[in-house]
Amino acid sequence: MTVERDAASLFERMRLVIALTEVNSHHLRGESRRAGAEIELACALACEQRDGVSPEGTSHIEQLRERLGEAESALRAIESERERLANELAQLDSRASSETQGGWQ
Repeated sequence: MTVERDAASLFERMRLVIALTEVNSHHLRGESRRAGAEIELACALACEQRDGVSPEGTSHIEQLRERLGEAESALRAIESERERLANELAQLDSRASSETQGGWQ
């Protein structure tokens, strides 16, 4: 590997690691958002069971279910992005490893 390629590879690796760190941070926030929606939905369902069905309660439960669905969808997108970045990093590391080994043989 030339010095320029080494530097480019290092820069690309750093970019991927930073992106993965950001994605992991978004994932943690997404997990919290989903957990909050699950808790609110569970409370609304418990109130409905205790107090009986009402149009307002039914509407609120539907909104909470939508929010939970949106949170789960967002998490799936984040997980997909994380997988893509992790694969890209693994491929970069694999190429760098094979180029280094080839230079020694």
